[in-house]
Amino acid sequence: MSASKLNRRLLFKSGLVAATGFSAFPAWALAHTNPVQGLRQQLEPGVDLQSPELLQLEDVVIKARLSANENPYGPSPKAKEALIKALDQSFMYPGKHMRQLIDLIAQKEEVSPDHIMLGAGSTEILLAAFLAYGPKGKFVVADPGYISRVKELDLVKVPLTDSYHHDLEAMALRVDSATSLVYVCNPNNPTGTLLEAGQLQDFCSSISPQVPVMVDEAYIDYNDNASKSSMMELVRKGENIMVVRTFSKLHGFAGLRVGYCVAQPETIKVLKKFHAPNSLSMPSLAGAIASYQDEEFPQLVLSKTQEAKEYLYSLLDEMEYEYIPSSTNFVLFPIRMKGDTFLDEMRKLGVSVRRWEFNRQHWCRVSLGKMEQMKLFKEAFRQVVA
Repeated sequence: MSASKLNRRLLFKSGLVAATGFSAFPAWALAHTNPVQGLRQQLEPGVDLQSPELLQLEDVVIKARLSANENPYGPSPKAKEALIKALDQSFMYPGKHMRQLIDLIAQKEEVSPDHIMLGAGSTEILLAAFLAYGPKGKFVVADPGYISRVKELDLVKVPLTDSYHHDLEAMALRVDSATSLVYVCNPNNPTGTLLEAGQLQDFCSSISPQVPVMVDEAYIDYNDNASKSSMMELVRKGENIMVVRTFSKLHGFAGLRVGYCVAQPETIKVLKKFHAPNSLSMPSLAGAIASYQDEEFPQLVLSKTQEAKEYLYSLLDEMEYEYIPSSTNFVLFPIRMKGDTFLDEMRKLGVSVRRWEFNRQHWCRVSLGKMEQMKLFKEAFRQVVA
Protein backbone atom coordinates (compact mmCIF):
# COMPACT_ATOMS: atom_id res chain seq x y z
CA MET A 1 0.00 0.00 0.00
CA SER A 2 1.33 3.45 -0.92
CA ALA A 3 2.17 6.00 1.75
CA SER A 4 -0.59 8.35 0.57
CA LYS A 5 -3.24 5.59 0.75
CA LEU A 6 -1.98 4.46 4.15
CA ASN A 7 -2.07 8.00 5.53
CA ARG A 8 -5.56 8.54 4.18
CA ARG A 9 -6.79 5.23 5.61
CA LEU A 10 -5.36 6.00 9.04
CA LEU A 11 -6.86 9.48 8.96
CA PHE A 12 -10.35 8.21 8.32
CA LYS A 13 -9.97 5.27 10.70
CA SER A 14 -8.95 7.57 13.55
CA GLY A 15 -12.01 9.74 13.07
CA LEU A 16 -9.88 12.85 12.76
CA VAL A 17 -11.67 14.03 9.64
CA ALA A 18 -15.05 14.17 11.34
CA ALA A 19 -13.69 15.39 14.65
CA THR A 20 -11.98 18.42 13.14
CA GLY A 21 -14.85 19.49 10.93
CA PHE A 22 -13.27 18.24 7.70
CA SER A 23 -16.09 15.83 6.84
CA ALA A 24 -16.32 17.41 3.38
CA PHE A 25 -12.57 17.26 2.82
CA PRO A 26 -12.20 15.90 -0.74
CA ALA A 27 -10.36 12.75 -1.68
CA TRP A 28 -8.51 14.96 -4.18
CA ALA A 29 -6.99 16.99 -1.34
CA LEU A 30 -5.89 13.91 0.60
CA ALA A 31 -4.52 12.03 -2.39
CA HIS A 32 -2.92 15.09 -3.95
CA THR A 33 0.81 15.64 -4.02
CA ASN A 34 0.84 17.58 -0.77
CA PRO A 35 -0.65 20.98 -1.73
CA VAL A 36 0.49 22.39 1.62
CA GLN A 37 4.11 21.60 0.85
CA GLY A 38 3.65 22.89 -2.66
CA LEU A 39 2.33 26.16 -1.34
CA ARG A 40 5.22 26.46 1.08
CA GLN A 41 7.84 25.81 -1.58
CA GLN A 42 6.39 27.73 -4.49
CA LEU A 43 4.97 30.98 -3.14
CA GLU A 44 8.45 32.47 -2.81
CA PRO A 45 11.22 31.57 -5.26
CA GLY A 46 14.77 31.08 -4.13
CA VAL A 47 16.05 29.81 -0.81
CA ASP A 48 13.49 28.78 1.78
CA LEU A 49 13.13 31.30 4.60
CA GLN A 50 14.13 28.76 7.23
CA SER A 51 17.08 27.24 5.41
CA PRO A 52 20.59 27.48 6.84
CA GLU A 53 21.73 29.07 3.56
CA LEU A 54 19.48 32.07 4.18
CA LEU A 55 20.26 32.44 7.86
CA GLN A 56 24.02 32.12 7.46
CA LEU A 57 26.62 31.35 4.85
CA GLU A 58 30.19 30.36 5.57
CA ASP A 59 29.71 31.42 9.19
CA VAL A 60 28.49 34.88 8.14
CA VAL A 61 25.31 35.71 10.06
CA ILE A 62 22.62 37.63 8.22
CA LYS A 63 22.62 41.19 9.60
CA ALA A 64 20.01 42.67 7.27
CA ARG A 65 17.12 40.30 6.55
CA LEU A 66 15.49 42.03 3.57
CA SER A 67 14.11 38.94 1.88
CA ALA A 68 10.69 38.26 3.39
CA ASN A 69 8.71 41.54 3.14
CA GLU A 70 8.45 41.66 6.91
CA ASN A 71 7.65 44.77 8.92
CA PRO A 72 10.85 45.18 11.00
CA TYR A 73 9.08 47.43 13.54
CA GLY A 74 6.89 44.55 14.66
CA PRO A 75 3.57 44.79 16.49
CA SER A 76 2.53 48.07 18.09
CA PRO A 77 3.15 48.64 21.82
CA LYS A 78 -0.60 48.28 22.39
CA ALA A 79 -0.60 44.95 20.58
CA LYS A 80 2.39 43.72 22.61
CA GLU A 81 0.66 44.67 25.84
CA ALA A 82 -2.46 42.77 24.79
CA LEU A 83 -0.35 39.75 23.79
CA ILE A 84 1.30 39.60 27.19
CA LYS A 85 -1.97 39.97 29.07
CA ALA A 86 -3.54 37.19 26.98
CA LEU A 87 -0.89 34.67 28.00
CA ASP A 88 -2.77 33.97 31.22
CA GLN A 89 -5.75 32.92 29.08
CA SER A 90 -3.75 30.74 26.70
CA PHE A 91 -5.31 27.59 28.13
CA MET A 92 -8.67 28.64 26.66
CA TYR A 93 -9.92 28.04 23.14
CA PRO A 94 -10.03 31.35 21.25
CA GLY A 95 -13.73 31.47 20.31
CA LYS A 96 -14.56 34.66 22.20
CA HIS A 97 -11.61 36.57 20.77
CA MET A 98 -12.35 35.28 17.27
CA ARG A 99 -15.87 36.64 17.50
CA GLN A 100 -14.61 39.95 18.84
CA LEU A 101 -12.15 40.44 15.98
CA ILE A 102 -14.76 39.39 13.42
CA ASP A 103 -17.20 41.90 14.87
CA LEU A 104 -14.60 44.69 14.67
CA ILE A 105 -13.83 43.88 11.03
CA ALA A 106 -17.52 43.63 10.19
CA GLN A 107 -18.21 47.00 11.77
CA LYS A 108 -15.36 48.72 9.93
CA GLU A 109 -16.13 47.14 6.56
CA GLU A 110 -19.91 47.55 6.95
CA VAL A 111 -20.78 43.89 6.41
CA SER A 112 -22.37 41.27 8.63
CA PRO A 113 -20.11 38.89 10.59
CA ASP A 114 -21.06 35.96 8.37
CA HIS A 115 -19.15 37.69 5.56
CA ILE A 116 -15.84 37.09 7.41
CA MET A 117 -13.50 34.15 7.97
CA LEU A 118 -10.31 34.39 10.00
CA GLY A 119 -7.19 32.42 9.22
CA ALA A 120 -3.67 31.84 10.50
CA GLY A 121 -2.35 34.52 8.17
CA SER A 122 -3.66 34.92 4.65
CA THR A 123 -1.78 31.75 3.65
CA GLU A 124 -4.33 29.54 5.40
CA ILE A 125 -7.13 31.30 3.53
CA LEU A 126 -5.34 30.90 0.21
CA LEU A 127 -4.86 27.20 0.90
CA ALA A 128 -8.57 26.83 1.70
CA ALA A 129 -9.38 28.46 -1.64
CA PHE A 130 -6.92 26.19 -3.44
CA LEU A 131 -8.58 23.11 -1.94
CA ALA A 132 -12.10 24.43 -2.57
CA TYR A 133 -11.67 25.61 -6.14
CA GLY A 134 -8.56 23.79 -7.38
CA PRO A 135 -10.29 20.49 -8.25
CA LYS A 136 -13.04 22.32 -10.14
CA GLY A 137 -10.89 23.91 -12.83
CA LYS A 138 -8.15 26.34 -13.71
CA PHE A 139 -7.00 29.50 -11.94
CA VAL A 140 -6.35 32.59 -14.07
CA VAL A 141 -3.41 34.50 -12.56
CA ALA A 142 -0.87 37.18 -13.45
CA ASP A 143 2.72 36.12 -14.10
CA PRO A 144 4.88 36.87 -12.25
CA GLY A 145 2.60 36.98 -9.24
CA TYR A 146 2.24 35.63 -5.74
CA ILE A 147 0.78 32.23 -6.68
CA SER A 148 2.08 31.93 -10.24
CA ARG A 149 4.71 29.41 -9.08
CA VAL A 150 2.39 27.02 -7.22
CA LYS A 151 2.90 23.88 -9.31
CA GLU A 152 0.09 21.96 -7.63
CA LEU A 153 -2.55 24.22 -9.22
CA ASP A 154 -3.72 24.21 -12.82
CA LEU A 155 -2.77 27.79 -13.64
CA VAL A 156 -3.48 29.94 -16.67
CA LYS A 157 -0.63 32.43 -16.46
CA VAL A 158 -1.12 35.83 -18.08
CA PRO A 159 2.02 37.99 -18.52
CA LEU A 160 2.08 41.43 -16.95
CA THR A 161 1.86 44.60 -19.02
CA ASP A 162 4.92 46.57 -20.10
CA SER A 163 4.50 48.64 -16.91
CA TYR A 164 4.46 45.41 -14.82
CA HIS A 165 0.77 45.65 -13.87
CA HIS A 166 -1.87 42.93 -14.20
CA ASP A 167 -3.07 42.79 -17.80
CA LEU A 168 -6.75 42.73 -16.87
CA GLU A 169 -7.95 42.79 -20.46
CA ALA A 170 -5.84 39.76 -21.34
CA MET A 171 -6.89 37.98 -18.13
CA ALA A 172 -10.56 38.51 -18.96
CA LEU A 173 -10.03 36.89 -22.36
CA ARG A 174 -8.57 33.78 -20.70
CA VAL A 175 -11.62 33.19 -18.51
CA ASP A 176 -13.79 30.39 -19.89
CA SER A 177 -15.92 27.44 -18.80
CA ALA A 178 -12.83 25.66 -17.44
CA THR A 179 -11.98 28.53 -15.06
CA SER A 180 -12.82 28.02 -11.39
CA LEU A 181 -11.16 31.11 -9.88
CA VAL A 182 -9.48 34.35 -10.92
CA TYR A 183 -6.74 35.53 -8.57
CA VAL A 184 -5.52 39.14 -8.40
CA CYS A 185 -2.77 40.26 -6.01
CA ASN A 186 -3.16 44.02 -5.60
CA PRO A 187 -0.61 45.49 -4.99
CA ASN A 188 1.21 42.72 -6.77
CA ASN A 189 4.05 40.67 -5.33
CA PRO A 190 6.85 40.75 -6.55
CA THR A 191 6.43 43.90 -8.67
CA GLY A 192 4.82 46.17 -6.06
CA THR A 193 2.46 47.66 -8.66
CA LEU A 194 -1.04 48.87 -7.77
CA LEU A 195 -3.95 48.73 -10.20
CA GLU A 196 -6.16 51.76 -10.75
CA ALA A 197 -9.22 51.20 -8.54
CA GLY A 198 -11.89 51.88 -11.15
CA GLN A 199 -10.21 49.63 -13.69
CA LEU A 200 -10.02 46.73 -11.23
CA GLN A 201 -13.59 47.29 -10.08
CA ASP A 202 -14.86 47.09 -13.65
CA PHE A 203 -12.85 43.91 -14.21
CA CYS A 204 -14.16 42.25 -11.05
CA SER A 205 -17.77 43.25 -11.75
CA SER A 206 -17.62 41.85 -15.29
CA ILE A 207 -15.89 38.58 -14.38
CA SER A 208 -17.50 37.69 -11.04
CA PRO A 209 -20.93 36.72 -12.47
CA GLN A 210 -19.10 33.94 -14.35
CA VAL A 211 -16.45 32.90 -11.83
CA PRO A 212 -15.36 34.03 -8.34
CA VAL A 213 -12.56 36.60 -8.13
CA MET A 214 -10.12 36.55 -5.22
CA VAL A 215 -8.33 39.86 -4.59
CA ASP A 216 -5.33 39.47 -2.32
CA GLU A 217 -4.79 42.81 -0.56
CA ALA A 218 -1.89 41.84 1.69
CA TYR A 219 -0.06 45.10 0.90
CA ILE A 220 -3.03 47.42 0.40
CA ASP A 221 -2.31 49.39 3.58
CA TYR A 222 0.98 50.69 2.17
CA ASN A 223 -0.59 52.86 -0.53
CA ASP A 224 -1.87 56.36 0.10
CA ASN A 225 -5.59 55.62 -0.02
CA ALA A 226 -6.14 52.00 0.95
CA SER A 227 -9.93 52.23 1.31
CA LYS A 228 -10.43 53.57 -2.22
CA SER A 229 -7.98 51.07 -3.71
CA SER A 230 -9.68 48.11 -2.01
CA MET A 231 -12.35 45.95 -3.64
CA MET A 232 -14.25 45.73 -0.35
CA GLU A 233 -17.05 47.89 -1.75
CA LEU A 234 -17.86 45.18 -4.30
CA VAL A 235 -18.37 42.68 -1.48
CA ARG A 236 -20.76 45.13 0.18
CA LYS A 237 -22.66 45.30 -3.11
CA GLY A 238 -23.14 41.54 -3.05
CA GLU A 239 -20.70 40.64 -5.83
CA ASN A 240 -18.86 37.32 -6.00
CA ILE A 241 -15.56 38.74 -4.75
CA MET A 242 -13.22 37.46 -2.04
CA VAL A 243 -11.03 40.12 -0.44
CA VAL A 244 -8.10 38.65 1.51
CA ARG A 245 -6.19 40.67 4.08
CA THR A 246 -3.38 39.92 6.53
CA PHE A 247 -1.94 41.37 9.72
CA SER A 248 1.52 40.13 8.64
CA LYS A 249 2.62 43.32 6.90
CA LEU A 250 1.69 46.75 8.27
CA HIS A 251 0.64 45.31 11.65
CA GLY A 252 3.91 43.35 12.01
CA PHE A 253 2.23 39.99 12.71
CA ALA A 254 4.13 37.76 10.26
CA GLY A 255 5.16 35.45 13.11
CA LEU A 256 1.83 35.71 14.94
CA ARG A 257 -0.26 34.54 11.97
CA VAL A 258 -3.56 36.41 11.68
CA GLY A 259 -5.44 37.05 8.44
CA TYR A 260 -9.01 37.25 7.20
CA CYS A 261 -11.25 36.98 4.18
CA VAL A 262 -14.33 39.10 3.46
CA ALA A 263 -16.73 37.55 0.96
CA GLN A 264 -20.35 36.60 0.46
CA PRO A 265 -21.68 34.33 3.25
CA GLU A 266 -22.18 31.41 0.84
CA THR A 267 -18.55 31.72 -0.25
CA ILE A 268 -17.39 31.80 3.37
CA LYS A 269 -19.31 28.55 3.96
CA VAL A 270 -17.44 26.95 1.05
CA LEU A 271 -14.04 28.08 2.35
CA LYS A 272 -14.80 26.91 5.89
CA LYS A 273 -15.10 23.33 4.65
CA PHE A 274 -11.35 23.45 4.06
CA HIS A 275 -10.36 25.57 7.04
CA ALA A 276 -9.13 24.23 10.37
CA PRO A 277 -11.18 25.46 13.36
CA ASN A 278 -9.39 27.26 16.20
CA SER A 279 -6.23 27.69 14.13
CA LEU A 280 -5.48 31.09 15.67
CA SER A 281 -4.01 31.39 19.15
CA MET A 282 -5.58 33.39 21.96
CA PRO A 283 -2.57 35.77 22.31
CA SER A 284 -2.39 36.39 18.55
CA LEU A 285 -6.07 37.29 18.45
CA ALA A 286 -5.78 39.56 21.47
CA GLY A 287 -2.86 41.33 19.84
CA ALA A 288 -4.72 41.64 16.54
CA ILE A 289 -7.75 43.16 18.27
CA ALA A 290 -5.55 45.81 19.88
CA SER A 291 -3.60 46.45 16.68
CA TYR A 292 -6.73 46.74 14.54
CA GLN A 293 -7.91 49.61 16.73
CA ASP A 294 -4.53 51.34 16.93
CA GLU A 295 -4.45 54.28 14.53
CA GLU A 296 -1.16 55.88 15.59
CA PHE A 297 1.45 53.13 15.27
CA PRO A 298 0.59 52.17 11.66
CA GLN A 299 1.14 55.77 10.62
CA LEU A 300 4.59 55.68 12.22
CA VAL A 301 5.42 52.48 10.35
CA LEU A 302 4.21 53.97 7.06
CA SER A 303 6.39 57.04 7.59
CA LYS A 304 9.49 54.98 8.32
CA THR A 305 8.78 52.64 5.40
CA GLN A 306 8.51 55.61 3.05
CA GLU A 307 11.80 56.95 4.37
CA ALA A 308 13.49 53.62 3.62
CA LYS A 309 11.92 53.51 0.16
CA GLU A 310 13.18 56.97 -0.74
CA TYR A 311 16.64 56.02 0.54
CA LEU A 312 16.64 52.95 -1.72
CA TYR A 313 15.34 54.90 -4.70
CA SER A 314 18.11 57.45 -4.20
CA LEU A 315 20.75 54.70 -4.12
CA LEU A 316 19.43 53.05 -7.29
CA ASP A 317 19.22 56.40 -9.08
CA GLU A 318 22.80 57.16 -8.08
CA MET A 319 23.97 53.74 -9.31
CA GLU A 320 21.94 54.17 -12.52
CA TYR A 321 19.69 51.18 -11.84
CA GLU A 322 16.09 51.33 -12.97
CA TYR A 323 13.36 50.10 -10.60
CA ILE A 324 9.61 49.56 -10.55
CA PRO A 325 7.88 52.24 -8.43
CA SER A 326 6.34 50.37 -5.52
CA SER A 327 3.09 50.68 -3.57
CA THR A 328 4.33 48.18 -0.99
CA ASN A 329 7.09 47.62 1.57
CA PHE A 330 9.48 46.19 -1.04
CA VAL A 331 11.06 47.27 -4.32
CA LEU A 332 11.87 45.17 -7.39
CA PHE A 333 14.65 46.16 -9.77
CA PRO A 334 16.65 44.48 -12.57
CA ILE A 335 20.22 43.41 -11.82
CA ARG A 336 23.20 42.99 -14.13
CA MET A 337 24.27 39.50 -13.09
CA LYS A 338 22.67 36.12 -12.48
CA GLY A 339 20.25 36.12 -9.55
CA ASP A 340 21.85 33.21 -7.70
CA THR A 341 25.29 34.82 -7.93
CA PHE A 342 23.90 38.12 -6.67
CA LEU A 343 22.14 36.45 -3.73
CA ASP A 344 25.25 34.49 -2.73
CA GLU A 345 27.49 37.54 -2.82
CA MET A 346 25.02 39.64 -0.84
CA ARG A 347 24.69 36.89 1.78
CA LYS A 348 28.44 36.71 2.20
CA LEU A 349 28.22 40.35 3.26
CA GLY A 350 25.39 39.65 5.71
CA VAL A 351 22.42 40.82 3.60
CA SER A 352 19.56 38.60 2.40
CA VAL A 353 17.33 39.63 -0.51
CA ARG A 354 15.18 37.82 -3.08
CA ARG A 355 15.81 37.07 -6.70
CA TRP A 356 13.41 36.61 -9.61
CA GLU A 357 13.82 35.82 -13.27
CA PHE A 358 11.32 36.81 -15.96
CA ASN A 359 11.26 38.66 -19.26
CA ARG A 360 14.78 37.29 -19.92
CA GLN A 361 16.02 39.40 -17.02
CA HIS A 362 17.30 38.76 -13.49
CA TRP A 363 15.69 40.83 -10.74
CA CYS A 364 16.32 41.65 -7.08
CA ARG A 365 13.48 42.25 -4.63
CA VAL A 366 14.46 44.20 -1.53
CA SER A 367 12.20 44.42 1.51
CA LEU A 368 12.23 47.83 3.16
CA GLY A 369 13.87 47.50 6.57
CA LYS A 370 15.03 49.88 9.26
CA MET A 371 17.51 52.53 8.17
CA GLU A 372 20.47 50.67 9.66
CA GLN A 373 19.49 47.64 7.55
CA MET A 374 19.10 49.76 4.43
CA LYS A 375 22.57 51.21 4.99
CA LEU A 376 23.96 47.68 5.23
CA PHE A 377 22.22 46.88 1.96
CA LYS A 378 23.76 49.97 0.35
CA GLU A 379 27.27 49.03 1.48
CA ALA A 380 26.88 45.42 0.31
CA PHE A 381 25.23 46.37 -2.97
CA ARG A 382 28.04 48.76 -3.86
CA GLN A 383 30.63 46.03 -3.27
CA VAL A 384 28.75 43.31 -5.16
CA VAL A 385 27.98 45.33 -8.30
CA ALA A 386 31.29 47.20 -8.43
